[in-house]
Amino acid sequence: MAIRQIKSGKAAGPDNIPAEALKADVAATARILHILFNKIWDEEQVPKDWKEGLLIKIPKKGDLSKCDNYRGITGKSLQQSIVKQDEGLRRRPTS
Repeated sequence: MAIRQIKSGKAAGPDNIPAEALKADVAATARILHILFNKIWDEEQVPKDWKEGLLIKIPKKGDLSKCDNYRGITGKSLQQSIVKQDEGLRRRPTS
């Protein structure tokens, strides 16, 4: 299950939900996400905040007063990570 595969100890994304919170009760998390994903499929609308990320600057070696000495990463919500990991959640059944 994709929830168990989320890496622990990472910074929370824009939703401020740490991975450990979702992994604490996988069954409850799966039920809640199932309801959420069904609503997304029915409304055919992805939440706006899922299209956003939290830009985090990581310092490289050198003079930190220069912008070139940073690299950026984007923190995404855990829901986005779960959808990416679980191919079945990304496709709507054709029934």
